[in-house]
Amino acid sequence: MAQVNEELVKKVFDEMIKHKPSLAKHLIADEDDPNETVDTRVLADLTIKHFPWPIGVELRRLFSGSMRQLNRGRLDQLFKTIERTMQFLSFVMIAQLWEEKIKKNFELPKDYSDQFKNRFNVLSLGNYTWLIRATGNLFEKLSIEPFMPEMKEMLNNKFYQSLDFWVPERNEIGHYQINLSDEEIQKRCVEYEDKLAFILQNISFIIKYKLVTIREIKVLKNKHKGAKFNHVMDLLNNSDSDFKATEMQHDIFADSNCVLLMKDFKVPNEFLNLSPLVIDTRPEIIDTKEKFNLKKDIFMYTKFVNEKLMYVGTEISEKCDLTPLSNYAMLVEQFKDLVASFTSSENVNV
Repeated sequence: MAQVNEELVKKVFDEMIKHKPSLAKHLIADEDDPNETVDTRVLADLTIKHFPWPIGVELRRLFSGSMRQLNRGRLDQLFKTIERTMQFLSFVMIAQLWEEKIKKNFELPKDYSDQFKNRFNVLSLGNYTWLIRATGNLFEKLSIEPFMPEMKEMLNNKFYQSLDFWVPERNEIGHYQINLSDEEIQKRCVEYEDKLAFILQNISFIIKYKLVTIREIKVLKNKHKGAKFNHVMDLLNNSDSDFKATEMQHDIFADSNCVLLMKDFKVPNEFLNLSPLVIDTRPEIIDTKEKFNLKKDIFMYTKFVNEKLMYVGTEISEKCDLTPLSNYAMLVEQFKDLVASFTSSENVNV
C-alpha cells in the first residue's frame, strides 16, 4: 500500500497541513535519525480520518491491501472515490443554495432550473459534474459567499475541467468501459490517481469542518434560568464506522435527527443541513418487524423514482429498502420541497 499510494497520500497530506498545521508533526519520523522516513500508512490513516466519512471510507478502500496492483479493481476504486467525492461536494453546494434561496427568496435562472429538473431525479457522475460547475457559476452570478469560504477560490475553470476526465470513459447511460487491455488499465490507474490527487488537494480545506449526526437535542431548563440545549452527536470523521460520540451543551440549538456539516460543533448555529441528501440510519430503533432488514449506515441519495427515494450506502454494498425508516415520509417531503424550490415556473433567465 505504501509504495502504490505514496505519491497520492503525500500530495494530499501536504495540502491538508496548510489548513490544519498541527498535522505537520506527523511528518517527523525520528528527530534522532534523519535517515528514517515517515510511514506512509500513518499519513494515509490520518487522511482517511480527516476527510468526511463519505469520502474517507472510499479512501480507506483505495488504500487497502487488496488495491496494491494496478489492475481493474484499483481502477474501479479510483473512479468510485472520485465519484463519491464529487457527489458529496455537489450535495454540500445544493444544500447551501437551497438555504440561500429560502432566506433571500431570489429567483434561479431558468436554464439552471430546467437542467436541474432533468438531472436531479436520477444522479450520475455527469450530473455531479454539472451540479458543481453550474452551482459554482451561480454562486458567482448571485454573489453567494460559499459556506466554506475556501471554496470560492477553488471554483474556477481549471477545477471544473478536472471533473470532465470521465467523459471518454463512460457511455450515455454511465457505465464503465470494459474492453481495456492490461496496459490501458495500468495507464488509466496512473492518470486517475493524478486526477484524484488534484481534486482532493483542491478540497482539502474541508478537513477544517465537521460532519456530524445530531442524534438528539435535550432541553434543560432550571427554575429562574434560561434554557440550555444538550446536543448528542456523532462525529462522522474516522477510519472506521465506530464514530466518536460526544455531548455539547449550548444556549442555542441546531437541527436534530439529521446530518450536518458544521463550521465548529462547539458553536452549533453555523451549519448546513444535508438532509435529505445525506442521511444516517444508525440511530433508528428497530422496534417493528418491518425494520428488521434496515441497515445501519450513512446513506447518499441517488434517485427518486415512483415516489420513492433511493440511497446508496457508504459502508454497506447491498441494496437496502429504507422506506420503513420512521422519518422516511419527512425525507420524501423534504426532497420534494427542494426540487420544487429549484424548479419554480417563476424562474427567469439570467
